[in-house]
Amino acid sequence: MNPIEKILWGLFILMSLGALGWGIVIGLPSTYPASAMHSEKIPEQQWRAQLTIEQRTELDQMLVSGGSGGSTGGSTRRPQSEIYRINKPLLERMGNLNECRRELMNASSEVQEDGSLKIFGILPESLLAKVGLRENDVLRAVNGVPLDFGALGDCLDAHGKSLEKLRAGDPVVILIERRGTPVALTIDPPGL
Repeated sequence: MNPIEKILWGLFILMSLGALGWGIVIGLPSTYPASAMHSEKIPEQQWRAQLTIEQRTELDQMLVSGGSGGSTGGSTRRPQSEIYRINKPLLERMGNLNECRRELMNASSEVQEDGSLKIFGILPESLLAKVGLRENDVLRAVNGVPLDFGALGDCLDAHGKSLEKLRAGDPVVILIERRGTPVALTIDPPGL
């Protein structure tokens, strides 16, 4: 092997190692975004203690107004609550409308007569599971506003408003029906 071939091979190996290093440092976070998503179910009392008076009042209004509909018999009692604290990568993934659509397509769903959406076939590590949705849950309302999955514009509007609240550091309440019982899934964004 002559000196020029040795130099060319050395440059080739150096460039290959550089490309590999670049891929590890820059490429991996976008290659495995699901591994970065994290949510944690936290106790309601612990979470409520961190809220301002205004946030607690708004939350209570959403819970009561959201709990009065669907097949719950018009009850105004407060639904059960589950609180999920999410991290920034999960929030960013929720902000991607195409990702949300893909998640709903990977699971199975069925629009109900009242416009709510029944979801089943939820994968364990999916975005839907990370925010507390379970098999056969029926999505009823977001932030006290009833959802109509028959009207695409209403769903897109609810998605956009929810993202604005989350990015501002405010919680979002998703009212679902789980086995006939109203449940409020509260998503707590980072920075609260």
